[in-house]
Amino acid sequence: MAGPRDRRNFARLVRRMDQEKGYAMKIRIYAGLAAAVMALGMAGAHAATTDTALATTDMTQMLAAIAHPDYAKFVAPASPAFKASVDATKFAAQAQAIDSKIPLAQPYTVKFVTTQKVGAYLTYIYEITLHDGDQVLTGLTLQGGKVAGFHLL
Repeated sequence: MAGPRDRRNFARLVRRMDQEKGYAMKIRIYAGLAAAVMALGMAGAHAATTDTALATTDMTQMLAAIAHPDYAKFVAPASPAFKASVDATKFAAQAQAIDSKIPLAQPYTVKFVTTQKVGAYLTYIYEITLHDGDQVLTGLTLQGGKVAGFHLL
């Protein structure tokens, strides 16, 4: 994204071109800027798609680890701080308690809904549709490509 300095420099360039009546040059610059903006937008869209795919894979893995209590699988995509916050000795009981309310051992679907950015953290929001049609929202927070938070909303 262009900063104030870039916008001022661009405005100066346009004024100078207008003064010199360099209309052909102005058209070439506008075309070049349009191509650059499109290329940057596509690169950003690709990065966002890749990040969403990573988050979806992590979410699916973590839900499966809750359904069939597997601490190692649950914390595999997690950051060291997240791993430290999940007590391995209590995980099975916590997973069983969650599964009794949200039956993840039964078939379910995971659908990406949106993202929410708060500070340095980006949370991916998912809609989990259970076998009986009930729905649960979940959030997976990534930081640096690692899971920093997992939330049942």
